[in-house]
Amino acid sequence: MFITELQEFRIHTKLDVTDQRLLNMATMHFLLPKILIAVLVFTLHAQNSIPSGWRKIDGNGKFSFYLPADMRDTGISGTESLHREYTNGRMHLSFDYQPNSILWYTNRTQAFGKVFQETKLQVDGKKSFLFVYQNRDKRNQLTYNADLYVGDLPNGQVTLHMWVSSRSAQDVEAAKTIFSRIKFVTS
Repeated sequence: MFITELQEFRIHTKLDVTDQRLLNMATMHFLLPKILIAVLVFTLHAQNSIPSGWRKIDGNGKFSFYLPADMRDTGISGTESLHREYTNGRMHLSFDYQPNSILWYTNRTQAFGKVFQETKLQVDGKKSFLFVYQNRDKRNQLTYNADLYVGDLPNGQVTLHMWVSSRSAQDVEAAKTIFSRIKFVTS
């Protein structure tokens, strides 16, 4: 009788283990998509969240973006297009909204040098082009640059040209964060 009970126990234990595995698989099949969605939403939120201490800049009601707290308006503005410049002494940001002249897309190698990174992306749902490159300033010091063109650059239809230059490569990442937070006012 003891052996029969032991055999029954083993059979039930095996079924319980099998049932447990099936339950685990069903649970993972059910929960895994929900976990992945939660991670994706968290990642997108983290990518779109505004870094702590950054302040919102209004582009005359046409668009907005965020800058680190230590960036200040230089007071330089344009007369032919909406132009502004900001700096913290290390990083310099400028923009032209509806610029009168832009880079000829076919001349980008001349403008940025032979070694540049071109990325096609969306900024607030609009086709955009990002160019990251290095050059030397008038003092022959190495500068790191990021130029953003929002619009159809190859066809000469650009809504916004924003660019950053700095002596620190880390500021290129800050520029990418600034560019990714641009929001246009819809009319």
